[in-house]
Amino acid sequence: MIHHFPLFSAAHSLSHHDFHNFFLPFSRVIKEKITTATEVSFLEDACQLDNVSDDVSRSSLLKEIFAQTLETKVPAAYDNCLFFPFSIADEQIIVAFVTGIDRLLVKKAGHDWLQEVRDTLQREFLILKQAGVDLQTGLLNGAHLNTLFDTSPEGEHVGLVLVEIYPKARTAMEGMRHVRRSATVLKSFAGEHIPLYHIGQSVFAFACRNCNEDSAARFGPLLVSFLKQEQFKRVHVGYSQGELSQNSHNETRKTGRQILDEAWLALQVACKRGPFSFCTYRSLQNSQRHSLYASTRDILARIQPFWQKLDQFSLVQLHPAKGSDNIFDKITLDLVGSKKFKGKDRDVYILLPNIDSRRVLPLVKKIIQSITRDIKNNVNIAAGIATFPFSDFKKPELILNCRKALLHGALLGEGTITVFEALSLNVSGDIFYGEGDIPKAVKEYRRGLLIQPNDVNLLNSLGVSYAMMNRHSMANDCFIKALTVKNDDFMSWYNLGLGRELQGNIAGAVESFEHAVKYHIEDEPDTANVRKELPLQLGKLYCQTGRYQETLDILLPWYYNTEKNDLGSGRALRYLGESCHGVGRVREAMSWLQRAIRFDEFDADALSLLGEIYLDNNEGDQIALKLCEKSVELNPIPALFHLRLARAQVQCDYLEAARETLRHCLRNKETKKAAGFQMGLTYWKQRQKKRAKHWFSKILTHEEIGSNQHKQASSYLLELQTQ
Repeated sequence: MIHHFPLFSAAHSLSHHDFHNFFLPFSRVIKEKITTATEVSFLEDACQLDNVSDDVSRSSLLKEIFAQTLETKVPAAYDNCLFFPFSIADEQIIVAFVTGIDRLLVKKAGHDWLQEVRDTLQREFLILKQAGVDLQTGLLNGAHLNTLFDTSPEGEHVGLVLVEIYPKARTAMEGMRHVRRSATVLKSFAGEHIPLYHIGQSVFAFACRNCNEDSAARFGPLLVSFLKQEQFKRVHVGYSQGELSQNSHNETRKTGRQILDEAWLALQVACKRGPFSFCTYRSLQNSQRHSLYASTRDILARIQPFWQKLDQFSLVQLHPAKGSDNIFDKITLDLVGSKKFKGKDRDVYILLPNIDSRRVLPLVKKIIQSITRDIKNNVNIAAGIATFPFSDFKKPELILNCRKALLHGALLGEGTITVFEALSLNVSGDIFYGEGDIPKAVKEYRRGLLIQPNDVNLLNSLGVSYAMMNRHSMANDCFIKALTVKNDDFMSWYNLGLGRELQGNIAGAVESFEHAVKYHIEDEPDTANVRKELPLQLGKLYCQTGRYQETLDILLPWYYNTEKNDLGSGRALRYLGESCHGVGRVREAMSWLQRAIRFDEFDADALSLLGEIYLDNNEGDQIALKLCEKSVELNPIPALFHLRLARAQVQCDYLEAARETLRHCLRNKETKKAAGFQMGLTYWKQRQKKRAKHWFSKILTHEEIGSNQHKQASSYLLELQTQ
């Protein structure tokens, strides 16, 4: 049973990242305290002064004073500058470098006054932190998010990502465990560079300053995929962005509340799209913003009468670059029966009757060349071409096919002439996928496979989309089919490994990941994130299957290569600890597990194993007991955790409590024998000979002769019989 209310205590000290997360309110407090201050910077090293001070003549002197402040931890003053050192965790110092101070004030500032100001600032910083931290997760809270919006400079660009990680919980305690695990995993995804908030009810927020929509388009799908790999059951992400305004009357800018409301609306749309989905507010705000969403009714109504009786034709959409002249009047058509139609934004559609895909390309090139000859300034004109008949497409779909061909060509460069094909559907499917509309993406990929049934990229894309819809069998079928076409395809093996792992096929997942390691391409930019994640995924499975040395062989290099730049490397710590313990390197195991708990203090597996190691190595029975108790509080399901707790209770002579704990273990096949031995030990310690003999005799009956437990039971039983 849990013995204390599961909330964090209020913060009692400042940390390194507080000066980043609370930069604006901390700066405001300093400026309110010292009214003439103009600029505030929080620095760790004297070299950082080069970035905040333009006065080269006094740079060396400022650095000297800064170094002295770090060493003595005493505030200092010079010219129009003040230096306030603040102690943080691990004996580090952050110095507030305050400039623009009235020189007369600096001249009169005494050491006592500077100390008093520094101490007052430190107390106020701590109060601000306590007000801005969520006690359930230790993350920033909604109040801090409002403060961020209120104190951000006018016109600053802010993006807000809302993440709902749906809890599958029957009790409040299970819900709290879910929220805390979610917080840990999210922190490992983005690190400390992007502030992470918990705003209640398993809804989290990333606040990104000076970001853009393209970043969100990559961030959202990557985050959803990452959380799916971490075995969460439902994940939804909504995003909005804009330039901040402190009032609602600015038409081009938004208030912080508007951005929050927009992200919330996008999140609600994502929730309706399936178990794993992503949505941006911009895609909802203007559904006409790019050609895949724009209506085709107007242009269709004008072209349809001319192709009704045609059995074969090509449709061309000419798309001149922005800022170019109108090209409609400059198009001359020599082909009998051909027609031209004005589209939106100076686009032009051309109907070419009885022209197939082989003849259409040179004809379109000729048309574009004739246009550019008549225009004085060079202009790029792209062309998207769709032909009929083609696959199972009906005539009205050709307008949209032209647009998809243009989007395909845009990836190849300006002014590209592109004929609609299977790859065009891969591109349009990726656009829908990036918008979070997985069902539409699936439709595009499937139609692409009707054209090219063995296209590996389409098969992989369709498989990933099925996986996002929790259709894992269908997803794995796609990856297997891709591998029959190209057996050395890295992404197919990796995706198949993830699919098998989610289905519980650990042996199959290990095999797939091993193939992925074998076939991965080092310099492939599109697979960089996957290549970074692969060693961790394989190392975790090696550890779970008892292949501890192989875990160390793959995870140790991965950890040291990513440690400096990636907080996510902390996810490997527990597996490194378990594996070191598995190969008998106990001291190393202890070190890794201690670091794992610092990374995630709610890691029940690390707490439990560390408790057992402390117990086995006489590192402190009471400490071991506390660790084992906390592991069971955090995760009361594994019988192994209860067994370790019972061992610690027996060692500390809490025998009645140990017997109560052991009842959980006696019902489990894997822990039954060890639990029986501990049960006998509790009675042996109380000199209850009959009951002790009963339990030890059971061990001798069922345990393998010569095993350590068999020997111990024999020894205790012999001692009882001689008494």
